Amino acid sequence: MKFVMALLGILVFASALVVVDTAQRDRDVTRSISEHRQASQKLNVTYAELQLEEGALASQGRVDQIAQSRLLMHVPDANQVAMVFR
Repeated sequence: MKFVMALLGILVFASALVVVDTAQRDRDVTRSISEHRQASQKLNVTYAELQLEEGALASQGRVDQIAQSRLLMHVPDANQVAMVFR
């Protein structure tokens, strides 16, 4: 009888250790998920900012201005345009 009681006590203690270990692992996984969500949100914000910046840099007015000022491009005259047909 004492053996059975000792065995049950050991099993209860082992079960308690498993519960503690499982709870710690759950906390670690929850913390990791939270950190990954925060990183994902930061990346989404950065991506949105980059899209806005790309839109501003690629705006037609800015492209026209750079083409005229830096590349010395201009709209050709009517006599400089040639139509090509197949």
